Amino acid sequence: MKLRTIALGFSLLLIGSFVMAGREPISKNVDDFVVHQQGKVIAIEGVGNKRTIEAKGGEIIQIEGADNKVVIRGNVSKLIIEGKGNTVTGNDIATVTIEGADNMVNMGSVETVQIEGVKNHVHYKSTKNKSGQVKVSTEGADNMVMKMK
Repeated sequence: MKLRTIALGFSLLLIGSFVMAGREPISKNVDDFVVHQQGKVIAIEGVGNKRTIEAKGGEIIQIEGADNKVVIRGNVSKLIIEGKGNTVTGNDIATVTIEGADNMVNMGSVETVQIEGVKNHVHYKSTKNKSGQVKVSTEGADNMVMKMK
């Protein structure tokens, strides 16, 4: 029974690697930059681009890619970064979630920060939490969440 389970797991892993190998990359060249908006979710995909997002309040911003520079004007409920070397500047962001490496986030206010990865930095000026402290969860090495004066 164990041998059959291991064989099935290996087969699924092998099939998954073939499927992933056949996928197109998110961005083929530096000029590719895609912005999708569906309801309150604004998804940004690309490599090496600059973008300013005008938030009306409560949006979820998803950034997927590398070396992008994004400015968020207005308040958003959540910022999700998946990638490497992205720089994001914003006003009030309730929750910041980062999965990747070498990302930098500078903002006015934040309540919750969740980081998985290496060398990600989040700088903020204030929090709306009653405790006066940002709720922080990090996994990985050399990640930093720091209050700026």
